[in-house]
Amino acid sequence: MIYLDHAATTAMHPDALQQYQQAAERAYGNSSSLHDAGDDALQLLDQARTQLMTWLQLTEGTIIFTGSGSEANYIALSHLLRQSKKTTVLTLMSEHDSVTLPLKRLATKTVTISLQATGEFDWVQFKEACTEEVGVVSIQHVNSETGFIFPIADISAFCRQRGLLFHCDGIQGFLKQPVHLTDVDAYTISSHKVYGPKGLGAVYLRRPLFSPYYEAHHEYGIRPGTVDVPGIAAFLMACSRYREENQQIQTSSKRFRGMLKKRLPSSQYQIIESPQQLDSICAIHTKQRDGQFVLLALNRAGIAVSAGSACRAGENGPNATLRAIGFDDTAAHGLIRLSFGRMTTDEEVKRCIDVLCSLEDSD
Repeated sequence: MIYLDHAATTAMHPDALQQYQQAAERAYGNSSSLHDAGDDALQLLDQARTQLMTWLQLTEGTIIFTGSGSEANYIALSHLLRQSKKTTVLTLMSEHDSVTLPLKRLATKTVTISLQATGEFDWVQFKEACTEEVGVVSIQHVNSETGFIFPIADISAFCRQRGLLFHCDGIQGFLKQPVHLTDVDAYTISSHKVYGPKGLGAVYLRRPLFSPYYEAHHEYGIRPGTVDVPGIAAFLMACSRYREENQQIQTSSKRFRGMLKKRLPSSQYQIIESPQQLDSICAIHTKQRDGQFVLLALNRAGIAVSAGSACRAGENGPNATLRAIGFDDTAAHGLIRLSFGRMTTDEEVKRCIDVLCSLEDSD
């Protein structure tokens, strides 16, 4: 199988697998226990927390480890809404389901704004939408379906000046694109997007005060359940290796995008990209076909891609990000996403292009 779906999930890095085994053998105690075995686990947990804060260049607040990036978003949003005196949230049409779905329950009102046709953040629309009733703003760092990059530092600075609490879903951008979090109140990340284990995420909270569940005993009382210290150790190892490898991944991804642009027939396919673009996520509008039709054709050829966010797999509604940049409902069904990783090769991308071109020839 040629795997071109790294924005959905990644295989664990070999060094992360090794680190997990070592940590599971050495620090298997419960990090909340008072004996020495628990203290060994606690030391490893505290080191991981400190290291993430250092990589994020943060000195205020703390890191809470979670069971996933989606849970991290839930904790972040519920936390900020309890801190704010206002229960209206402003966000993007193109946000991930792990943001939009919790807001249906947590927020009294959610205001969504679209993007510019270029995929860029629409400052005029954003400022007009920041009315007196808005208390929390949630804007993603990198869009998971297209790789659009949004100006988080400027947005969060604006929110700080206006007294708005700001959450950033950093799950697709973490370690892949620099971000300044000085004015961010909550930032969320996920392990399995950067070659760490699944079932693990983290949320940075400037002021960790509440639990969205019930009074708990782990992670500063915010999250119940014994902490997965070996998994966290593996996550940190994966992060360390990704920091070393990201430049190569993005450089090769830029080359892959060039190959796709050069060879894909413009009558059938359009590369969807923004002036501020993460190269390792490549969205392609399938002009004449439904995106899931193309996905399945590629799968039969042994090539794994997606038709957008993996969390919406099997749902054949119009793509929210395409709708956000002006596509109508019919056209917004035609999207596939190729996402490249540390082991992706030119030959694999060429094979994918060949299959895509053969679909045109079969018409």
